Amino acid sequence: MSCDPDWQLLFVDDDEEVCGQIKRFLESERITEAGERPVVTTLTDFGQAMDSLTSHRFDVVILDVRLGPLGETRQSEAGVETLALIKARCFVPVVFYTALPGTVEHLKSPVVRVVQKDAGLPCLLNVVKELFATRLPAVHRALLAHVEDVERLYMWEFVTENWIPFADTGDRADVAYLLARRLAMSLSGAGIQRLLEAVGASLGTVVADGLVHPIHYYIMPPVDRAPLAGDIYDGAVAGEDGYWALLTPSCDMVFGREKADRVVLARCFPLTDQPEFQAWRSALPSPDATDEGRLKSLLKNNRQDGQPQRFFFLPGAITLPDLVVDLQHLVTIPRTDIAPSLRRLTSLDSPFAEALLARFAGYFGRVGTPDIDIEFMLSRLRGDGIG
Repeated sequence: MSCDPDWQLLFVDDDEEVCGQIKRFLESERITEAGERPVVTTLTDFGQAMDSLTSHRFDVVILDVRLGPLGETRQSEAGVETLALIKARCFVPVVFYTALPGTVEHLKSPVVRVVQKDAGLPCLLNVVKELFATRLPAVHRALLAHVEDVERLYMWEFVTENWIPFADTGDRADVAYLLARRLAMSLSGAGIQRLLEAVGASLGTVVADGLVHPIHYYIMPPVDRAPLAGDIYDGAVAGEDGYWALLTPSCDMVFGREKADRVVLARCFPLTDQPEFQAWRSALPSPDATDEGRLKSLLKNNRQDGQPQRFFFLPGAITLPDLVVDLQHLVTIPRTDIAPSLRRLTSLDSPFAEALLARFAGYFGRVGTPDIDIEFMLSRLRGDGIG
C-alpha cells in the first residue's frame, strides 16, 4: 500500500463534471493550519473506491450518497454501503457530499460528516479543514508509518540475520510473538514521543523528562474481556454511586478458570473532595508550604519515606476525573455482579496496576511497632563519643 507525503483526498461521485470541479477547487485551497494543499483523486465508480482504498492510503474520503440519476432503485445505497465497507477494512474520516443529506444524517459522527451540495464548495472546504484540525488524519498516518518502520527494521535486521535459529525451532510462532512484543515496546516511552513529534506535538512541553503524561496510566478502553486488577469502574455498589478500583488479582478472574467468587473494590473519590486539595485551593494564589506539601504528598504515589499509604492517586485523562483511591473504603461483591452493575471505564497499565496492588498489600500487611526513643539514642551516642 503506497503512502504519499502530501495529504491525499478521495472524491467519489458518478458525475464526471462534479469530480473535475471538486478536484480543481480543493487542490487550489489550503486545508491545514500549516497551509498545506491536498492531492485529490476522483472516481466515478463506487465499486472502484474500495479497490483504491486497499491499494492506496487516503487521509479523507468524500462520497456522494446515490448511484445514478434520481428515481433509480438503490439510489441512496451506494455511498452508505461504501462507508460500511470502509469501517470494516480501515480507518479514514468520511464526508458525505450529497443532495440527499437526510438519507445519511443518522450516520453522522465527529469523523463522518454530511454536507449538502446546495451549501456550496466553501462549506465542503470548511468541513475538510475541520477534519484535519482534529489531527486524527495525522495521528493515523504517523501510527501506520511507525508500525511499518518497526516491522521493516525488525524483519531485516533481526529476523533475517537470525533465521537459522528460528528455522531450527520449527515454531514460526516465535517470530509473531517477538514482533508483537517489539511493537508493543516501541509504542511506549520514546515511541510515543516520536508519534507526538510526527503530529506537531511534544511530550517535553507538557511533562518533564523522566516523568509520564497522565494518559500513560491507562489502557482506554480495556483490551482484555476478563476483569483485571486495576480496572476502574463507575456505578452503584452497596448503595454508593461513584468510581471504583478493582483490587482482586487478575489471575483469579481469567475466563474459564475463575478462582474468585467475590471481588474486592476500593472507592475512588474525586480529588476535589479531598481536604488536602480544598485547603490548597482555598489558599490560592499563594498557598503556604504546608498546604502545598500535603497536596503533593497525596499526589505522589512513589513515597520517599517508604511508609505504606492509605491513598493512591489516579490522574484524570479524557473523561476520567482526577481520583483518589481510598484503601480503607472497601467493598466486596460477587464476581458475577461486576458486569451488570458497573461500567468498565479503563484498565490501569503496567506498572501502575501492580503499584496499586502493592500499595493495597503493603497498607493492610503493615506491622506497627513502637518508635525507638530517639533522644535516648542521641544521648547514648554522645556518651560513646560518636560524632
